Amino acid sequence: MDSLTRSGDIAPGNKRSEIDGMASVADFKQAIGSVFTVAIGGRAVSLELTAVHQIASSPRPGGGFTLLFKGPRDISLPQAIYHLAGDAITDDIFIVPVSADATGYQYEAVFN
Repeated sequence: MDSLTRSGDIAPGNKRSEIDGMASVADFKQAIGSVFTVAIGGRAVSLELTAVHQIASSPRPGGGFTLLFKGPRDISLPQAIYHLAGDAITDDIFIVPVSADATGYQYEAVFN
């Protein structure tokens, strides 16, 4: 059981949680700094995974966590479920825009 090739599938390279078969905080911590691609409106948008934070009081088996992604300044993605494709992880993830600055937009995903 290794890297994730499409939503719900596991391929060689990245282990998933043995508890619930879902991606774990460890899966994403290994991917910090990685770029994920989202296709929207015929355009490929790159999102960099910049941080992973554990949620201490989460009821989720194996523990909850949040992901922070940094995207480009020239396009703002509305909150929605996107197919994020990376080198080691590819999955459908609900992301929400949480801030913007001169360099781009920041998005958050919560696994709780």
